[in-house]
Amino acid sequence: MDWTKVNEFVEAWASERQIPDNLKGKTFTLVDFETEADCLFFYPDRTQHAQRVFTSALARFARARHARTEHHAITPDHYRAWLLAEKVEDSQEMRAGFIESRYQVLPAI
Repeated sequence: MDWTKVNEFVEAWASERQIPDNLKGKTFTLVDFETEADCLFFYPDRTQHAQRVFTSALARFARARHARTEHHAITPDHYRAWLLAEKVEDSQEMRAGFIESRYQVLPAI
């Protein structure tokens, strides 16, 4: 594993989402999956191990910017409940959008 490439990916990911440089007083929520199948449901090209590597690097990124981090396990059942509430149809794009929306910068409690 090349941590330099992982960290570059995280930097690019954060830049695309306009994550602020200073996260002091904020909580950054991170996405975890309980099983390999859950991970593949949302990210067909990503193993659970790769997701954990990404999440670890993203947590370091957030803490380096003075954020508190919080992990949330997301399952397909969470997504299906969201689909019903939003009255939208399932698609790979919708899954990607849903899971990306779970990464949040929130005021610290």
